[in-house]
Amino acid sequence: MDPTSANVLAVHDLLTETLAAANAAGGEFGHGIALFSRPGRFEALVFGVVTRGGESTTLTYRLLQSLMEQTVWISGRVAASIRDAKSFGPPRATPTGLLDQPVLHLMLTCWMGPLPEDTDRTMPLESTIFAGEMRAPIVLLTRYRPAGWPM
Repeated sequence: MDPTSANVLAVHDLLTETLAAANAAGGEFGHGIALFSRPGRFEALVFGVVTRGGESTTLTYRLLQSLMEQTVWISGRVAASIRDAKSFGPPRATPTGLLDQPVLHLMLTCWMGPLPEDTDRTMPLESTIFAGEMRAPIVLLTRYRPAGWPM
């Protein structure tokens, strides 16, 4: 079996298990996305994406834009927002020429409180992630499927 296919299956299994566990614990998550490191063009590592429906693709700026419009929960426990790490300061529009290019750096802003919805009571923590440095998948759960995303 192709190692990339085996990785995608393992990441999809992790996503499915995390989504089921979070919903069993009282979450109301309708969609899930797992980010993992995968070889892109010229074998350089990029962010791979596996969706709840088993779709696998590369995270592009076009996909990232619609994901930035909603709160995500890391493994169903930690509320977070996600954006391109190159744009420090307020979010800005991605130039049209870059929309289908792979995203290499992500910034997660996380709020960790007693409950996932307690974002106003805790200090946000920011973390920048480079696709080439990932050692394990990141599972992001959302209430709804982001616009333009595959099932």
